[in-house]
Amino acid sequence: MTKSDIKHTVSIILAAVALCCTFFGGIALAEEEEEDALALYSGWQEESTSASRSPKPLSQSPENITIVTARDIEIINAHTLSDVLATIPGVQTHVLGGPGSTTYTYIQGASFPHTLVMLDGAPLNKISNFSDVGSVPARIIERIEIVKGSASSAWGPALDGVINVITKSPDKRPVSGALTSSIGDRTTNDSSVELSGTVKRLGYYLSAGYLGSNGLLPGRPLYSNNTYAKLTYDLPDNGQIWATFNQNRSRQGENYTWMTGLEFQEVADQYSSDYTLGMKRQLTERVGMELVSFYTHRKRYDYNDWLLPPSPWDYVRHREKVGGANARLTWKSEHHLLVGGADFIHEDYQTYDIINQTSLIKRSQKRIGVYLNDTISLGDLTLVPGIRYDNTRNGDQFSPSFGATYKLTDTLLLRAYTGKGFGYTHSANGWKPQKIWTTQVGLESTTIPYLWQKLTLFRNQTWDIVDSRNWDTSLPEQRMALGVEYEVRTTPVFNTSLSAGYNFTDLTRTSNGSQVKSFARHTLQLGLKYDDKTFRAMLNGRHIFWNHCRETDPPSYVNFNGSYYGIIWDLHLGYTVYKREHNSLELFFSGRNLFNGAQYGDELQPNVGRWFEGGARWRF
Repeated sequence: MTKSDIKHTVSIILAAVALCCTFFGGIALAEEEEEDALALYSGWQEESTSASRSPKPLSQSPENITIVTARDIEIINAHTLSDVLATIPGVQTHVLGGPGSTTYTYIQGASFPHTLVMLDGAPLNKISNFSDVGSVPARIIERIEIVKGSASSAWGPALDGVINVITKSPDKRPVSGALTSSIGDRTTNDSSVELSGTVKRLGYYLSAGYLGSNGLLPGRPLYSNNTYAKLTYDLPDNGQIWATFNQNRSRQGENYTWMTGLEFQEVADQYSSDYTLGMKRQLTERVGMELVSFYTHRKRYDYNDWLLPPSPWDYVRHREKVGGANARLTWKSEHHLLVGGADFIHEDYQTYDIINQTSLIKRSQKRIGVYLNDTISLGDLTLVPGIRYDNTRNGDQFSPSFGATYKLTDTLLLRAYTGKGFGYTHSANGWKPQKIWTTQVGLESTTIPYLWQKLTLFRNQTWDIVDSRNWDTSLPEQRMALGVEYEVRTTPVFNTSLSAGYNFTDLTRTSNGSQVKSFARHTLQLGLKYDDKTFRAMLNGRHIFWNHCRETDPPSYVNFNGSYYGIIWDLHLGYTVYKREHNSLELFFSGRNLFNGAQYGDELQPNVGRWFEGGARWRF
C-alpha cells in the first residue's frame, strides 16, 4: 500500500469514526432503547430472493447482500436506478451527465459489463452485457436487492454481482395513484403519473413519465420518456399470473474535445420495449413453481461527427432482439430449501451502416443454463451449496459455489462464501467469456447497542480479461482483487440516524503485480437521515478514488487527468404539508453536489457540478 493509499484510508476511517462518536454523544437521551435495538435485529430475518432465486432470510444468505426499499428511494428524491446505486456502499457509478444519462456500474474491481441487472425477472443487460441503470425510472421500483460478488451459480453470466429490481405491486384499493413533478437547473424536469389498484382478482399498476434537461454538462442534453404497466391476476389456488410492459425512448448528446484537440460530437437516439409474462403456483404444500418468459427489442441510432475522413461508424443503427424464458421449482421442508431451474435466452445483434446501407456486425447466440442450490438449516448453522451449467457457442461454463452462515451469538453472524463465475464482453470478434473465482468472509453484528455493523473481506481472481482500457496490451490477462468492505448504521434516535460505508479494492495483474488503473480503489459513503413521517431530510456524502492514469505512468497508458479530491455532498428535503387518510401533498427539494466538487477518473467525462431542484407529489 502506497503512502497515498495510507493517507486516504486513515482519513476515511477517521471520518467514519467521527460520525459514530458524534452520534453516541446523544444516545443517552434515548427513552425507548430496547424497542430501537430490536429494529436492527429484525433485519436479519428480512427475506431476499436474489441469492438463491427463492425467498429466504438474510441470516441464511452467505453472500454480501444489500437491500433498498421504496422509502429509501423516495427519501433521496431519486430519478432513476442510477441515483440509488450511487448511495450504496461497495458500488461505484460513473454517470455521463445529469439524471437519466448513461451510467456505468462497478462492483469489487470488475468491469462494468459484468453486473447482471434483472427487471421483472428478465435481464436488462444489452447485447454487449452492458446494462444502463440510468434508463430505469425510480418511481416504478418497490425494492432493489444487490448481490456483491460472483452470483453465477444461480444466475449465469453475473461475474461481479446481481442487481435485482422488483417493481411495484398493485395497490389493494380499487384506485390509487400519484402525480409528481420537479424542476431544476438547465430546465431539468421529471414529471410522472402513477395509477394502481385491485378489482376483485385483477390488479394493475400503470406509470408514465418524462425526464429531460438542456444539459447539466455543456453539450449533453437528455430528453426521455417512459411508459410502464403491470397487470396481475390472482388464481383461486394460491397462484398468480402477471404481465409487464416497459418502454423507453430517449435522445442523448455528447460534445467534448479529444486530447488531440479533435472535437467530438455524438447524438444517440434510443428505443426499447420490454415484455414479460409470468406465472407462479404452489403445486403442493412444499412444492412451488414459477415460469417467466420475456422479449426485448432495442434500437439505437448513433450520429457521430469526429473523424476525418468520414467513417462507416459515424452514422450507424444498433439493433438487438432478446428473447427467453426461465422456469423454477422450489421444495421446502423443515431443514431444506431446494431450488432448481433452467434459463434459456436467444440474442440477435446487428450494427448497420445507415449511409452505405451495409451490415457492419451481425451476430446471434443461444444460451441454456440449468442450476440447483440448497439451503440446509441446522440450527445456528446454515449450509448453502450450489451448482450451475451453461451451454453457449463460446464454450460450456461450469459454476459451482458453497457458502455457510453461523450464528455465533444472538447478535453476531458469520458468513463465508466461495464460488466460480463467468461473464461476457461483446467485441468485434464475438462474445468472449471471462471467468472469476470469488471468496468472501464476513461478520454482521448488533452486539453494540443501537449499532449495526457488517464487515466483508473478499478475494476475486479473474482471468481471460480483455479490457478496452488495456492500452499496453490486447492479450487476455489475469487479475487479482483483494479488498474489504465495512458498513455501519445506527438505530434512529429522535428520528435521526447515521450511516457510513467504506470499500477498499487493490486490483493488480497477476503477471507482474502492477496495479490496474482507472478502477475505484477507495470508496466512502456517509449519510445523516432524519424522518418523522412529516418532515424528512437526508444528507449524503460520497468519495471515489478512481486511481486514474497519471503522467508518471508508462507511456503506453493514456493520461486521463482525473480529479478525485474531497467528498460530493447531496442534500434532500421533503415536507408533507397535507395528509388525510389516503390523500397527501408533499413538497421536496434537492441540492446536489453542494460544494461544486470535481470527482471523476477522466477529464473528458467530468461529473455534474452543483445544481438544485424542487417539486411536489400528490398522492390519492
